[in-house]
Amino acid sequence: MTRHVLITRSREDSKRLQELVAGCDLLIRPYPVLRFEPVDDTAGWKAALASGALAAGSSAPDRRLLLASPRAPRPLIEIARQHGADDVLLWPAAAVGPGTAAAAREAGLTVDVTGPGIGEDLARLLTGRLQRPSTFLFACGKNRRRELTDTLTAAGHTVLPVIVYRMRQTPPRELPPLGPRVDAVVLTSPRAARFYLESIGGRPLTCPHWALGPTTRDAAGALGIDCQIPPRPDLESLAEELCKS
Repeated sequence: MTRHVLITRSREDSKRLQELVAGCDLLIRPYPVLRFEPVDDTAGWKAALASGALAAGSSAPDRRLLLASPRAPRPLIEIARQHGADDVLLWPAAAVGPGTAAAAREAGLTVDVTGPGIGEDLARLLTGRLQRPSTFLFACGKNRRRELTDTLTAAGHTVLPVIVYRMRQTPPRELPPLGPRVDAVVLTSPRAARFYLESIGGRPLTCPHWALGPTTRDAAGALGIDCQIPPRPDLESLAEELCKS
């Protein structure tokens, strides 16, 4: 019998997980409690450009793009060009997790460092590899965790954040129906956990819940949602656990 797994992502963002569980008799059902919107962060770009690090031929130390979400590459490319910052698109990129790295490569960026699925772990990987202070242009979401940037900054690197997208709550009336059967729920961020709970009336469904990593698990726990996490904070590990459960 096919098991139905609800995930708090859009249909497009859910395709990879569906591919990974192919053959396991699982149906991944999108439940996009958050809605993507590109953002032109004029103040962020102004500050980054004023730093001089983005200028062609700049004497700034090693320069890299920093990407923490697969949603970031495409709006980064469009908005960078609008601000006359095309040169930054030639910088090598460091990405959090293989999904973000794949999205960056598909968009035409060059990824030379792919870290685990947690930002702090990527920061530690970078600080262990880089021999001198570097400058990172961080293409990020409006709501972001600080572990990645704080760890890099503490190690002496410069991080220039520019917001390229935001996720807004999808009105509950616009969400797809839950249907008669849900065998598991995957929560993909702390905000997604909160909006999921709001959309279903304040009480979690009576089925197993999964979170992609400890931060989301802990945030969900604070809301009264008991979540399991896979051994690694990535979709591949999550898919293995869903297939086994």
